[in-house]
Amino acid sequence: MQNCPTCDEKTVAGSLFCDSCGAPVSQVNVARKLRQASFDTIKDAKGGLLSPGEQIKGRRRYIIEESVAKSGFGATFRALRKKDEKQVLIKQMLEQKDYDQFKKELMNSFKREAKFLRRVKHPAFPKGFEYFIRNGSFFLVMEFINGKELAKAIEEYREKKGKTEDGLIIYIGIQIAEALEVIHDFGYVYRDLKPQNVMLDGISGRIKLIDFGTLYHPSDQDPLIFESEGYTPPELLDKTKKFEASGDVYSLGALLYEAAEGVTPEAGQKITLKGRDKRLTAIIQKCLELDPLKRYQRVKHVKDDLMKITRKGIWPFQNKNFIAPIEISVLPKTLYPSSCTFCEYCGYADSKSQVGYCPQCRVPLRVGRLVLKTDDDAIAKEFFLFADETVVGTSKQCHFPLTIPKKSKEEVEPRHFRIFRIGNGLWLEAINKDGKPTKVNRRKVIGPVELIDGDSIKAGDLTLTFNVKDAC
Repeated sequence: MQNCPTCDEKTVAGSLFCDSCGAPVSQVNVARKLRQASFDTIKDAKGGLLSPGEQIKGRRRYIIEESVAKSGFGATFRALRKKDEKQVLIKQMLEQKDYDQFKKELMNSFKREAKFLRRVKHPAFPKGFEYFIRNGSFFLVMEFINGKELAKAIEEYREKKGKTEDGLIIYIGIQIAEALEVIHDFGYVYRDLKPQNVMLDGISGRIKLIDFGTLYHPSDQDPLIFESEGYTPPELLDKTKKFEASGDVYSLGALLYEAAEGVTPEAGQKITLKGRDKRLTAIIQKCLELDPLKRYQRVKHVKDDLMKITRKGIWPFQNKNFIAPIEISVLPKTLYPSSCTFCEYCGYADSKSQVGYCPQCRVPLRVGRLVLKTDDDAIAKEFFLFADETVVGTSKQCHFPLTIPKKSKEEVEPRHFRIFRIGNGLWLEAINKDGKPTKVNRRKVIGPVELIDGDSIKAGDLTLTFNVKDAC
């Protein structure tokens, strides 16, 4: 343990930011090394539940640092990705006979969660990195969110301020509704919205949903039934019915009610929120209607009504009628060239700013790089890609000219390929369509093809590795 240099609260070794105030924690690498040094040895995981000090390998290798949560089906761990020392979250589901009667449904839900997190591209969701099977267990590796459960954050806010302001409730509602809208657009119903499944990012104050093992699709023949008391509407307890998006609307209303009153609502009760904006009360009441047809049918309509009674801003807020955004200057800066950073969600880029966070999405900006290593070079050469366009080849007119090794067959064009940004991604395209080949992961490309972290690029007889990482 060490103390945060800003608020002096205890922090978990290896954390990038303070859990209490969200400030960057100094000596992060020292803390991380001390934690790893506390393990006598780093052992390969053999089977059963993972333990701190063990390592597991999928496409990448991970060192287990800490157990976060456990259940009858498995556990969740905070781990370190060895290649770049990035903190990740690993969900493990054990192969057990105890749940054979639910095995098919549980496996389907676990795979569905992995597939969804790999496909979805929105700042309200943790990134899914990989899914693999080892030693009779199933593993899902995803982004580690350094923040708090929403329930804890609201409780602490209430202790300091006396009550949660209307502006905070509205902000929470807008962000969660936006996340649910993405889930519904994918054809799913979330089914388990509650404060324990919502995180508040420690540095940006952004809402993130977690735990997607409950996703339901209309094609599901025999969905598992469960109840989160106070949040699950009656129709989600009847498996003979196809679950609708309006069920998530009810759960959203229950969450907003608890944020306002500190308790979950009783089913069918008339909502009265003393000292609250009447328009906010009416929105929550409509969400909590027992008859699904009387509720909002789409979360977009909830979001639209919430946005009508406030100005869009960033948490925390100072009064119930006006939401004042936090200045972007309080967020981390980047040490990378500002011409190279961009947001992978909205495409934001500003070559004149050293800010490390996107002012719109409130997530770390990203930076792409190419790494070149030849037989003659002991040390790999690397350069960072411009956010807009980077031309690669042997010509001095290229942004980063490649030096051809002496033994090379000189199969690299003067202007061989370019990497450029389309919206929120980096793409590769061969410049001379009839020239010497360009390959990505051994497949010849003319272009354009979107690049993914870890891709191998072959230009003639030179091999480069593409990486994309957080800019702060």
